[in-house]
Amino acid sequence: MKSGMLSRKGIGVVPLILALVVVLAGAILLYRNRQAGTEAGKAGPGTAAGTSALRTVPPFSLKDTNGNTYSSDQLAGKPAVINFFATWCPPCREEIPGFIEVYNRHREKGFELVGISLDIDTRENLPGFLMNYKIGYRILFGDLETAQAYGGVSALPTTFFVGKDGKIKNVHVGYMDKESFDKEVRKLL
Repeated sequence: MKSGMLSRKGIGVVPLILALVVVLAGAILLYRNRQAGTEAGKAGPGTAAGTSALRTVPPFSLKDTNGNTYSSDQLAGKPAVINFFATWCPPCREEIPGFIEVYNRHREKGFELVGISLDIDTRENLPGFLMNYKIGYRILFGDLETAQAYGGVSALPTTFFVGKDGKIKNVHVGYMDKESFDKEVRKLL
């Protein structure tokens, strides 16, 4: 073994440098996560800091699974929820049955629920997914432009709660149980 490759205590220089790099990278990640947590805290519980600057629903015009175009203008004057999801996302799949139940409970009051699928490689699975879950609310094929317009949706699911005035009232990132979802929807009605 080369004598320059060992430190005084017998630890190789290369492993020592690697350990220092790992510790430094960990410290940087902890600092960044702490900063992100502080920013998210300012936006409120269950909200996304990056989307907190949004005040009104960004316009979109997207196709549904039947090829029909649906525009955000069709939500005007209605309490609505826009949920970004993907079929491969376990928390998305887990929250859908509760969303269906809440949608069915409040749709008679004018409530609209729109799912925007960010599936790319799995788009062909979407029609079967809708039938399997018996989804009765509108599902649209999303795109990068729409996700960016909504503050750069970077985590799934991400759910936007929109008042009748077209203003975004709340944003929730991650899984949402049926009771919490219903509570937020009732605030919009």
